Amino acid sequence: MHVTCLKTTVLLLLLLPATVMADAPAGYYDTVDLSSQAALRQSIHNIIDNHVKIPYTSSSTDTWDVLERADEDPYNSTRILDVYQNRTFTKYTTGNAFYNREHTWPNSYGFPDDNSTNKAYTDCHHLFLCDIEYNSARSNLFYDDCVTSCTSYNTDFYDGDSGINKKDFDSWETWGGRQGDVARAMFYMDVRYAGDATGEPDLILTDDPGLIVTTGGNSTVAYMGLLATLLEWHAADPVDAREMERNDWVHLYQGNRNPFIDNPDWVVGVFQGVITDVAQEVPMIARITGVSPNPFNPSTTIFFEMPVAGRVRVEIFGLDGRLLRTLADESYSAGSMELTWDGRDQTGRALGSGAFVCRLQTGRINDVRTLLLLK
Repeated sequence: MHVTCLKTTVLLLLLLPATVMADAPAGYYDTVDLSSQAALRQSIHNIIDNHVKIPYTSSSTDTWDVLERADEDPYNSTRILDVYQNRTFTKYTTGNAFYNREHTWPNSYGFPDDNSTNKAYTDCHHLFLCDIEYNSARSNLFYDDCVTSCTSYNTDFYDGDSGINKKDFDSWETWGGRQGDVARAMFYMDVRYAGDATGEPDLILTDDPGLIVTTGGNSTVAYMGLLATLLEWHAADPVDAREMERNDWVHLYQGNRNPFIDNPDWVVGVFQGVITDVAQEVPMIARITGVSPNPFNPSTTIFFEMPVAGRVRVEIFGLDGRLLRTLADESYSAGSMELTWDGRDQTGRALGSGAFVCRLQTGRINDVRTLLLLK
């Protein structure tokens, strides 16, 4: 996919009326087969297989570009939020001395050599930006709860959340706020990579630590775990809005999704054989409910609904993506709200006729509307 196409796609996504990031495209999962555990696994694999390979490091769009958008600080678009330390860093768009790219499924377990057919190495559904020290500490340890002789790695307190990562001689326990994220990344890797394409390994989650070994080079079969622990982490740390939007951004670039973020109930179907066709309840999120008048002159009112209390940012952008005005960046109680925009930018300058974009953001969920100023 060319860089120009990517930029155009992002702009179109921003301008689509009433588009809320967090939903799979209509029909994306229509071919999922719930008739058996094997059918469910195979049908999901068929959907998410053969994605676009993003270059690991390149002068054009590479994994740095994807991850710095997918792992963006939800309250500051110039910063990223890392996976293990829960710390924000200024974006560097390339290698730096503060954070790097964490292979949550260690590449030494099955795919250490990056090449044109090795899509697992650069698959951004399991790559996360991570504090360099914490990434080094985790190394290629498998995931499990640490019980004795643990070394602790504290997180920052950010956005009301914090915790402790722990490690022992062979395993890494991710802090509670991101346990589900790494678990669902592991489930994705297990199902996405089935050894049925040239150069791709069959990646398998296991509860046997003896099977989890470095492969030396790219392998046909490789293991990671521990499966039982990852299933517990998935249940204990449900999908949240930040993880859903991350899925959207990776999908935008790679062309495939993590199905276990979109449909968490499928985890027990694929890995435990418990099949259900009950739709996952979608979390309530704030939405723009109307704009009136539109077209407008000289002002218009943006109406939005808050199902639950939370922080909201409402901004006005030009069609070139430039931020022109911040109408709100504060906490609201639950209920119906409204804001008025007088057609002026942040400096008070009256803007000329044209189309503009109003974006409402709660956490990492966006809702947008196109506004038309006519003079």
